[in-house]
Amino acid sequence: MRLTSYLILLFLLTGCGSNNGVDQDIFQYKGSYTGDNSAVGNIIHQLPEADFFKQVMLQTEKEPYGMEIQYGDINGDIQSSTINNASYLFALVKNVEWITFEYPNETYTLTRQQLQQWYGKDLSEITNEKDLKKLIQTNTNDKNKVDKLLEK
Repeated sequence: MRLTSYLILLFLLTGCGSNNGVDQDIFQYKGSYTGDNSAVGNIIHQLPEADFFKQVMLQTEKEPYGMEIQYGDINGDIQSSTINNASYLFALVKNVEWITFEYPNETYTLTRQQLQQWYGKDLSEITNEKDLKKLIQTNTNDKNKVDKLLEK
């Protein structure tokens, strides 16, 4: 009987353990604000390259509000990750107007207006992850379009 109790306890503990939000709907954070560091942190930890995330600095002293996100050396395509993660943050965080992504050898800054013009769509109108993924994928397939958005 005792072994059964331990197995049940082990099952409950592993079942309730942290999974870094993998199974959570990221759109539960829609309508968050830049100053809500908990929501912003939870969003970032559900985005691609979260394993390489180092820190975020929220700029909430004066408008326009923004954030600087630092990553280590990522394994994937930095440009695609930048566009993807910016798209999610602009779609979910109401008042963020600019985001700087800092990688060890590259830095990109995107504004909400710039990205929305690039998409031809107001990101705040997107209400689910499926639609946002489709929008991102459709627009990042064109390497020239990506390069033009992220040119320095």
